[in-house]
Amino acid sequence: MSLVSVIIPAYNAANFVACAIKSVLDQTMEDFEIIVVDDGSKDYTPRVVEPFLVDSRVRYIHQENRGLPGARNAGAKVSRGEYLAFLDADDSLAPKSLEAMRRRIEESGSAWLNVGVLKLEGKSRTIRHPRFPEGDLLLAILADDFITRSPFYPRKEFFAIGMYDEEIRMREDWDINIRMIAAGKPFALLDEPLYLYTRTAGSITTGNLHKLFFYSEKVLRKHHKSLADGGNKEISSIYASNMWLLARRYFYEAHDFREALHCLRESMRYDFSPYRLFHPLIHHIEELLGKT
Repeated sequence: MSLVSVIIPAYNAANFVACAIKSVLDQTMEDFEIIVVDDGSKDYTPRVVEPFLVDSRVRYIHQENRGLPGARNAGAKVSRGEYLAFLDADDSLAPKSLEAMRRRIEESGSAWLNVGVLKLEGKSRTIRHPRFPEGDLLLAILADDFITRSPFYPRKEFFAIGMYDEEIRMREDWDINIRMIAAGKPFALLDEPLYLYTRTAGSITTGNLHKLFFYSEKVLRKHHKSLADGGNKEISSIYASNMWLLARRYFYEAHDFREALHCLRESMRYDFSPYRLFHPLIHHIEELLGKT
């Protein structure tokens, strides 16, 4: 059994997947396997991966497009490692990442990690430090996904939580983070920039705002709404606040006034607020809808 299985989902990733693979091959520990899951690429991703297959630790599988969570799950199912590490094809790992994450998990006895991220955006370099919020962790994760990055799981914990939800193709990390905290799975902090996140103009999080907002609402309805409907007033307020923020983003960023009004109404249903009711946003939406 390989100690760590590194799963790299790749969809039309020919321009950058080689860097992701190399970052794993350059790790300070050697007991790992790499599983590249080609999620129905239409470019030359297979040709880029092929030279790496001479290393017996590198494996390649191809499947019809199932989205990022589906590709991650597919890699996990064929993996052999005691631990699972997830790396997006346009990102990379610092050289000591696997060694440091494995050590922290074993020393802490935790079920998952929250690690530091080095954000690369053009020439800009920004470090995001992990944090441990005060108070109720479930309320904190419902209010905002405070996890910087959680790329490393003991195998048994990942499968016990139900893997990634393949119905949530974006914001999938927020979804699994909520489930881990709701299940009482302890996590540890590792305040080192081990995960190198590259932000590009065509990335999944920047390329389609409507999809991002759609799946954000899907997470809100899956977790927040169901708990709010159970009578929890604190979560009702959190749900309303998140729907209000989503309404603003639909309005100002996506210029989708119907969805903005829909989210605003849902917000008001769960936590009536005069501020939200009389905010200029609602008047702008109704005025613009009247013209369409």
